[in-house]
Amino acid sequence: MSNLPTAPARTPEPNRIDSVSPTGDGRSAYWGLDAQGTVAAYLKRLRSISVQLIVVLLANLVVMLWAVRLERYVLYLVALALTLVAAFVTRLRKVKLFTGLSEVVSQDCDPARYRAVLDVLSARDRFGRSANTIAIELAYCDYLELDSAGALRRLESVTFKRKDNIRWFRAMQIEFLSRIDVGDLEGARDALARLSAFRKNFKEGSRNRAIADMQVADYAALVRPPAERDAADAARMRERMMLATCHQQRANWQLYLAEYELLHGSADEAARLAADASLEPLTPRMERLRAEVLSGLEVSG
Repeated sequence: MSNLPTAPARTPEPNRIDSVSPTGDGRSAYWGLDAQGTVAAYLKRLRSISVQLIVVLLANLVVMLWAVRLERYVLYLVALALTLVAAFVTRLRKVKLFTGLSEVVSQDCDPARYRAVLDVLSARDRFGRSANTIAIELAYCDYLELDSAGALRRLESVTFKRKDNIRWFRAMQIEFLSRIDVGDLEGARDALARLSAFRKNFKEGSRNRAIADMQVADYAALVRPPAERDAADAARMRERMMLATCHQQRANWQLYLAEYELLHGSADEAARLAADASLEPLTPRMERLRAEVLSGLEVSG
């Protein structure tokens, strides 16, 4: 039976390693759109942010020129400061927009639509400033779409100048998941060891550190083959399912638990968990595990 490790924490922001921000109705802002529609909606919002910045910059430029002409240098400095603030706020808005895009996976469980936008962003990234971040996210799509070998090949191209760049944590998470999937347990354990060491870069007691500690603990349990997991692992699965902060996370843990129940004797509970209609929607990887659980139930029945 295949493994389905918990989804890695996202890293779109330089000071956070999670970005789950579910919409009120449990779906992304792009729910109901096809791939082309998702791309169009995202680019429209991105252009709107850029246009608003241009308007603010032009207005500030006029004020600055007027202030210089009238020798009102305090006003000039105020306008200059507002220009810098506007640029900073625009960057934060773009980060938030990208974070919201991730809900196409975390809420809608649709990596194909997420990939469609990433491909467009990659084509627009003429100077390669976001190449590594996009490559990591595309590797995650590879993994979710049942191409873990492709994910590992893609991650080989990822590099950051700083060894403590937070995005290394995201890359190592996807590497761990992919190595588990291809059966490379030794490589997965090595990735887990690197993850465990890297989490020490996060300040003790911080949000990032708490999330990193939780991820490492999850992976330490999941690196064991499903048949070797015990009651303590099952209890953790139930707790993580109940505390899930997005649909993908909850469905992941519920399918884990269904797999555990199938392998440890409670077929009725496994059937209840795997056949739950609220699991929908599912990623291709989650669909595969659910099909395996249901198939196993037919064989055992």
